[in-house]
Amino acid sequence: MLSISTLNDSKILVCIEYFPEAISLIKKLGKVNWDSLKKGWIVDSDFENEVKNILVDFYGSDGSFRPKTINIEVTATNDIDMVKQPIRFAGKVVASAYSRDSGAITGDNVALIEGNVNSGGSAKNWETSIAKGSRFKLMHVNEQLLKHSENNLFNYEIIECKKVDSLSRLRNISDEDILEECKSRKLI
Repeated sequence: MLSISTLNDSKILVCIEYFPEAISLIKKLGKVNWDSLKKGWIVDSDFENEVKNILVDFYGSDGSFRPKTINIEVTATNDIDMVKQPIRFAGKVVASAYSRDSGAITGDNVALIEGNVNSGGSAKNWETSIAKGSRFKLMHVNEQLLKHSENNLFNYEIIECKKVDSLSRLRNISDEDILEECKSRKLI
């Protein structure tokens, strides 16, 4: 999600993945407001060039073309607890909770491969938690955001994603062999 659109003659709407450093710079450009319905930042159009420069620096694009993305696997270096907020890395929500007892879930394009995510804390100061050693696969990570990300929460490795022909193994097994295996496992 990366776009700049014109709202009217004096305002533009900037929609970006959450990255605190980039947003901090955008918020310094005159009067900037968050629009929760449009899910973007409303900025004076006089600052459009400055916004584009910030986006190119942090996101690798000004919204006029798709930024380069990669897939990574990350491992939590320690137990991670964030009070009343999600745990993020490279612009992605890795895990988020909504209350002490809600449990935690992974974000969009994020899969928990091994380990545990949870919620905890108190009712008033709930936490999102990731256990040390938990591994996640993050898909479509903006490469430029990864370069700007602090690396004290996770170790990461760039991964190649290969499409698997899931039927290729089954084509080599006869129907009789499949039936025999099912019978031996008492599935039929």
